[in-house]
Amino acid sequence: MKWIDHQDDYFLRNFKGNDNDGDSNGRPADDTVPTDDTDSRPEQSDTRPEQRPTGNEFSFTGTDSGSRGNSGNGNSNNPESPARKHRRGCMRLIWFFLILIAVAATAFYIRYFIPYTSDTLTSGYIVLVEKRGLFFKTFEGEMISESMLADTAKVYSRDFYFSIPDDSLARVVQSYQGTGRRVTVTTQKYYGTLPWRGSQKSIVTAITAD
Repeated sequence: MKWIDHQDDYFLRNFKGNDNDGDSNGRPADDTVPTDDTDSRPEQSDTRPEQRPTGNEFSFTGTDSGSRGNSGNGNSNNPESPARKHRRGCMRLIWFFLILIAVAATAFYIRYFIPYTSDTLTSGYIVLVEKRGLFFKTFEGEMISESMLADTAKVYSRDFYFSIPDDSLARVVQSYQGTGRRVTVTTQKYYGTLPWRGSQKSIVTAITAD
């Protein structure tokens, strides 16, 4: 903080002076000014402003201009409020969980509801069809495929296992059990099993007898 007046000491100014007694600075007229060379007061230059401040004017350098600049620019330099940060963080978290749920639902649907093979034909002989399960009762079947019968180096065994979610179709498949008739079943294969669909990944959708 400093005074605007750069010429004379503001507190030493003669406020009682008038035009008759001297100039506006309170000094005596030119005829009364001593001409002694030992006068310690420096001679005033002609470039001095004609008007002097009428009141106590202050100039705040640095801080004043900075504060006015900030006020003029608005709240652009102010930090983001905590409430807004919290709201933005919540929105990001919600979007993250929504995307995660969507990806998980898509993977679940592809694994358990979309067969990776369909209309697969397998020929053989039905050896067992029964209803199994504790909470979800489904028909499970076993058969010997012709590929196993063609391999003479191995003993005949049940090499094809399937589930039948349709009860009416399961009764038809069960009717060929132990008859020795060659049948062809149409199946679909899934990546995963569901308890209400059966315990096997191969699901029988149709059967024909030869």
